[in-house]
Amino acid sequence: MASVIEVLKYNAVIISTLDGSNQIDLTNAITESDYYEDLFSPSVMMTIDIAAGFPVLEKLPIVGGEAVLFDVETASGQFIRDKEFAMYVHKISNINTSASQESFRLHLCSMEYLTNETSRVQRKFQKMTIENHVIKIIREYLHQNKQNPKVTNGVFDKTANSYSFIGTVKKPFNVLTWLAPKGIPSDSKSGTDGTKAKGTSGFLFFENSKGYNFRSINNLVKQNASYTYSTNDAIQANTPNNAYVILDHVFNRVNDLKESLTLGTYSNVTYFYDVYQNRVDGIVYNISDEVNSKSLLGSEGVAKSELFGSRVSRILVRTADVGILDTEGEKEDAGRDVADMAKSFSRYNLLFTQSLNIMVPMNVNLKSGDVIKVVLQGATSGKESPEADEKKSGNYLIKELRHHFEANKMVTSLKLVRDSYGITE
Repeated sequence: MASVIEVLKYNAVIISTLDGSNQIDLTNAITESDYYEDLFSPSVMMTIDIAAGFPVLEKLPIVGGEAVLFDVETASGQFIRDKEFAMYVHKISNINTSASQESFRLHLCSMEYLTNETSRVQRKFQKMTIENHVIKIIREYLHQNKQNPKVTNGVFDKTANSYSFIGTVKKPFNVLTWLAPKGIPSDSKSGTDGTKAKGTSGFLFFENSKGYNFRSINNLVKQNASYTYSTNDAIQANTPNNAYVILDHVFNRVNDLKESLTLGTYSNVTYFYDVYQNRVDGIVYNISDEVNSKSLLGSEGVAKSELFGSRVSRILVRTADVGILDTEGEKEDAGRDVADMAKSFSRYNLLFTQSLNIMVPMNVNLKSGDVIKVVLQGATSGKESPEADEKKSGNYLIKELRHHFEANKMVTSLKLVRDSYGITE
């Protein structure tokens, strides 16, 4: 039985011209390929390195926008990008031509990544929950009102607040990411209690292998771990746990107090100016008062300095969002929470309390937005079987993912983040 990092079979890699009249099979011309996802990106990406014994660029030719079918077998299952999930050429680089071979790199993206550049959101959207706005914009401006599995297969968390806005001729992806911080999770409080803001805020709009997603950070971190990975010495052939060994890992961030204070992660104040009533209110937000162990990835709560963690470190100023006209020509409250930006800044930044990069054997079932459990061995201290490091081990959220397809080097690289320390049960 081959090691899990060795199994690779390209079933089909076919590139088609813009009108579909011509196709070229590149299955036997691939040297390596990479697939990318990111929680902060509205499109998945790929690169494919080609070394062909015939002039591909001249024969097709490739000018951009060509569809690429990608179908490969790995030890963890089949990975396929086809039909609505097909990838499209947006750039070619590293072109090298000789008498016997032509090599180049294809840069691929989702169709919506290109469609986004030719679409503009211009009209007013009546007040409704924000996840419904997100679905509507995707269907109207990116899918031309057609049913698409990228929407039906995706996850769109419900928001507690309804919102009305005007698109102001922005691109669809710009509007969708602009809406994300304004969403209040359905299980969270909203508004204020006197001069204190209550609850949390913050959603993420992103694409992964299943489709488009609009997820609250609260719901992402509440997920059960889909896989458990642990450190080990080496991969052995015929060993069942081959697939769940951490091949390499490095911490690239632990809590940065200075940056957290600059961003107002722990405590901030919003001065809210109502232009119609000529009134200013100061609203304080402390995130440690609004989250608990059930809404964190770790078990130890918000990690903050005892000296500085409760002090206000950022001041925000915003005006009342009542400039939208209703159907009768009267001014209308748009529906925003008065402290939504303060809440979302805190929640986004808290998510990066720890950042860990790991490399594992290829697992095409992993996707950005998943939670996995990581078990890292602590210092041996003379022990034959060292215990897990309780500070570094635990549940992590997959922020970025890269599947690397290459003979004998089938690996998945993950950038993991979490908002607190400790191992949850």
